[in-house]
Amino acid sequence: MLITNPGELRKFYADQRIWQGIPSVEVTKNGRVFVTFYAGGVKEEIGNYAMVVMSDDGVNFTEPVVVAYMDDYRCYDPCLWIDPLGRLWFTWSICPDDALFASICDNPDADVLQWGEPFKVGHDIMMNKPIVLTTGEWLFPLAVWGPGIRSLPPQFDSKTPEKGSFVYKTSDNGKTFVRLGRADVYKRHFDEHMVLELQDGRLWMLVRTFYGIGQAFSSDRGKTWSTDSDSGLGGPSSRFHICRLKSGRILLINHVDFDKRNNLMALLSEDDGKTWCARLMLDPRGEVSYPDVKEADHGYIYITYDRERGAYKKNMGEVYASAREILLARVTEADILAGEVRDPGSYLQRIVSKLGEYHGKDTNPFGEPQLYSDREFACKLLERRNNEEIIQSVFDAYPLKCWEQNISYQLKMDELIADFEDDSYGDCDKLTQIIALARTMAGHLEPMHPTVERIQKWVQQNVREDMNLTRMAGELGISRFYMCHLFKRCTGTTILDYRNELRLTIAKQELIGSDKKITEIAALCGFGSDSYFAEMFQNSEGISPSTYRKLHKK
Repeated sequence: MLITNPGELRKFYADQRIWQGIPSVEVTKNGRVFVTFYAGGVKEEIGNYAMVVMSDDGVNFTEPVVVAYMDDYRCYDPCLWIDPLGRLWFTWSICPDDALFASICDNPDADVLQWGEPFKVGHDIMMNKPIVLTTGEWLFPLAVWGPGIRSLPPQFDSKTPEKGSFVYKTSDNGKTFVRLGRADVYKRHFDEHMVLELQDGRLWMLVRTFYGIGQAFSSDRGKTWSTDSDSGLGGPSSRFHICRLKSGRILLINHVDFDKRNNLMALLSEDDGKTWCARLMLDPRGEVSYPDVKEADHGYIYITYDRERGAYKKNMGEVYASAREILLARVTEADILAGEVRDPGSYLQRIVSKLGEYHGKDTNPFGEPQLYSDREFACKLLERRNNEEIIQSVFDAYPLKCWEQNISYQLKMDELIADFEDDSYGDCDKLTQIIALARTMAGHLEPMHPTVERIQKWVQQNVREDMNLTRMAGELGISRFYMCHLFKRCTGTTILDYRNELRLTIAKQELIGSDKKITEIAALCGFGSDSYFAEMFQNSEGISPSTYRKLHKK
């Protein structure tokens, strides 16, 4: 799980990475700077790994000195924290088998770093730093995400039954942990929560939400949490950072006056977060996000964040157009109060890591078909997809021509696809034939084609009948698959969905323009039964047909 061997680490160097982001920073007593972030693959997915780089001068950073990686797992959302004993904690989350793991380096200023055996802290994800309460306990903010929040298939959803923004407590310097209470903040989004101890003894939890930053309070040291509310701090639904400085002021790093993820700013409060008396612009550019902070012993405040990560792109050209930077600012409290950098040792937007040309072992990481032979492309598609997704991927790569399409090619394609779909396990030889024929049939896609208009007219004329795509294709003189593919490519919707929308349109017109009974309208529109009609209508409009009639009938 933890890689420290120099030969193995070479696999994770900058020229092996396509994208990178989500950083955290720590600084030792002697001024050594550590930054962690994660990468792997072309997006946030199984195969991600978390790494740590370091610098003794704050300018020149190493390649990874330690990496957390597990085959068939995702290692992500790493965090760095130096505890009151001076030990450096490197934490990262994994899925599946959701958990937060940690490794401790007892002497982070040593010439040779020694990392302890990784151990599990709790479930599931911690992105932000723990805090030390005035009563001595350490609190770790761990979140359990609800279903569907990961950018992964549903089988990777957390198996932990209770969902929410939890805190874990340790009273013995990290030897054991106890899970305390949770907040369940309205519209929370990836949680990414932080906890702050207020001067009146309450704990203040801030949580990322779709609308900005939500909040909850605890009066019993984290065992229970109040009903949530809007903190009023705003934000573009992104990670923020909040902490109490040694001066007693509260520091907040957040997006201000933003348009998406720009205008990353440092703010100070002298009244426990009620108002903010000072602000310093850290980076006004777009796609700057995910700050983390360390107030070092020598007084400087280190702030790391990422810019234009380069993930979720379509090809290497889009990747190279992204900055793919991990950045670092170093400022003083006086700089923030002044609203500008004045200290000679302060700086903004210093690069920790910036990716260049990719030289990884996967020579075609995005699976671009033009870089494969037909058989190589077929084998690639068969790795993880089901048959329906595979066929769609083929025609995403090779969209069919719309003009003067050879009917013999169309019928051959129908035959090949039917034969391929009969094989539940997929067949590389059969798929290779489909790809070869699709490449032959491929061409420029016109925005609208007379055949699409013929399909729409046929549906309009037969809207009340049961949809028989084979009969429809025969009457139109084209193949069934070509007809469905062409319609979807040109209109963005399926023939069946288009038919259902037409039925609903007719139903709405009858509901507000006639006195027909609901059952009559259901039959008139071809829904077969009024219960099915009511279900379809409710799913589409969010209200029942009768309620719709009451609201809109003149």
